Order: sequence, then C-alpha cells, then structure tokens
Amino acid sequence: MNCKNSTRLFLALVCAFGLMACKPNSPAPAPDVAADTAAFANTAGVWEKAYNDKDADALAALYTEDAQLLPPGATEVSGRDAIRAYFVSDIEKHWAKLTINGDSSGVGGDWAWRSGTWSAESMPMATGKYVAVWHRTADGWRMQKEIWNMDAELPEGGVPEITVN
Repeated sequence: MNCKNSTRLFLALVCAFGLMACKPNSPAPAPDVAADTAAFANTAGVWEKAYNDKDADALAALYTEDAQLLPPGATEVSGRDAIRAYFVSDIEKHWAKLTINGDSSGVGGDWAWRSGTWSAESMPMATGKYVAVWHRTADGWRMQKEIWNMDAELPEGGVPEITVN
C-alpha cells in the first residue's frame, strides 16, 4: 500500500469515527414518576417516627448538609449539624408526641415538596401547618428547607426561644 492510499484509509477511518462520535445519544429513559413518588413518600414518612422516637440523629440524617429549618418564633437554623442540635434541645425541652398529616405533595425531577398539618399531644394541644422542600441526593431524598407554624395564638411571651450552642 502506498503512502497516498494509506493517507486515504487513515482519513476515511477518522471520518467514520468522527461520525460515530456525533451520533445522537439514545434518549434518556423517562422518569418513573410512580417510583419517585413512592420513594419520596416513604422517606418523608420517616420524619414522624424519628421525632416520636426522640432520635435527633435520625432526624438530622433526613436533611441535606446545607438545609434550612425555619421554626416559628425562632431564628433560622442552617446546616445539618445545627439542625441536629436544634432537635436535641427541642426533644429535651419541648417534646410531645406528634402526628403529621401530609395532605399534599408533588415530585418533579430531583425536587419534591410536601405540605400538611401536624398536631402535638401537649397541654394545651398544639396544632399547625408545615411545608417542606426535599431534594434527591446520592443518599436519597433529603429535606432542603422546612417551615411550620402554629394554628392557635401563642401564649403570652410567644414560643420559647431554643438556642443552639
């Protein structure tokens, strides 16, 4: 084979490989919305059990590293470690068995949200509403941001501030 034919063969191979590289990828598989929704609902349901078991470590594990907690009458709590400390203090000082009713939720890609009502078996009984935004991570669904409020008027002086050291 002479040099001219070798060059032609080389160029033909380069073009062939180039065309193969430009071939459009197969479309990504359609998301399995039912499976995503079920996985999210399962993870979101773990929160109530962890709180009622007084397990601050399990609660904190449900949040992303940079999560934000927005409790009523208190300052923003940012980051998983601070959220864990918040729940250690809350469980120690204010724990009451919670019942959570998620009445609405949705999943879109790697994000999900859930809202509903909660009630605490306390004296007097406390009730309220919540909204939580979740993000799918490599470790599964984790809460990114959570806010809740209370239905009843706050007692004189408001909700006691929980400080995190």
